[in-house]
Amino acid sequence: MRRIVCLSTLVIAGALAVTGPSALMSAANAQDGASSGLSLHAGWQSGPELESARAGLAAVTLDDQIYAAGGAGRVTPRDNFEVYDSEINRWRPLSPLPEGLERFGLAAADGRIWAAGGYGSESGREPIAEMWSYDPETDVWQSETPMPAPRAAFAMVAHEGRLYAVGGTEEPGGIFVFDIETSEWAALEAPSDLRRRDAGITLVNGEIWVTGGIVNRRAVARVDIYNIDARQWRRGPDLPQARAGHALVFDGSRVLALGGRGDDLRSTHDTVFTAAPDARSWQAGGALTAARTEAAAAVLDGAVFLIGGGVGGGVFAPFTALATVDVLGRSQ
Repeated sequence: MRRIVCLSTLVIAGALAVTGPSALMSAANAQDGASSGLSLHAGWQSGPELESARAGLAAVTLDDQIYAAGGAGRVTPRDNFEVYDSEINRWRPLSPLPEGLERFGLAAADGRIWAAGGYGSESGREPIAEMWSYDPETDVWQSETPMPAPRAAFAMVAHEGRLYAVGGTEEPGGIFVFDIETSEWAALEAPSDLRRRDAGITLVNGEIWVTGGIVNRRAVARVDIYNIDARQWRRGPDLPQARAGHALVFDGSRVLALGGRGDDLRSTHDTVFTAAPDARSWQAGGALTAARTEAAAAVLDGAVFLIGGGVGGGVFAPFTALATVDVLGRSQ
């Protein structure tokens, strides 16, 4: 039988527990993984490191390139902005963000990259409403219409000429929608349960998946799905365990929930949960190479890139920030 190693690292006076998959998967699941030939770190390879260690950063793919922005190293939100050059297999610096941003929204649409909200370096780490767009042709950022209210610890996705800012710290905690053509924001009604921060959020075939997040200082397992065309919400399959600060990404065939913190927000995990878009449940999908939270994820040529993040949860993530990039599914 395959041996599963349980990690139990203590950081910052007991504020953090790092938990490996053996503490999370039942014996039955472990048996299933062994019988199916699933390796502990199945398919993950080391990628090129970021120029600096950052947690709470964001990443997006545009025109076959991955852009990584912001995040915090130690304390201060950073203005780092870089692009992954697949030809030389390394990251190149670009014009920095207009200000340092942490746990903000980042999306690609209309040939540009859009950054909104987050904890700003010029706001005393308070949530902000500002938004900017970046033109890859000119390497220039410009100001755009701010969100209707400040927001941080949320995510932003793009769909058919609109940007959707979902979840986060501030009321109402639902969805702000930005029409790129008119440069105007509007608010959408959303379930009260959507008022949670640090959820894993991604776009899946025209639907917005909102997974986990923090409610009343605890992580939850709840999943909500919004069909954009139908303008309808429905419940999705709950995560196998409560998670917050995890990365969520759709690789074209399955949704992956990567790492994150547990229900008490003190433990950081290396779990990989996967689900098909029409699935009624999630499956255990091996493990990351190490436990991490507040990482970013993006897809390039079918491969999943897990970028940066931290070992510690919540306020401890920047103090334990990583420059690590791991890649799942890239050909050898």
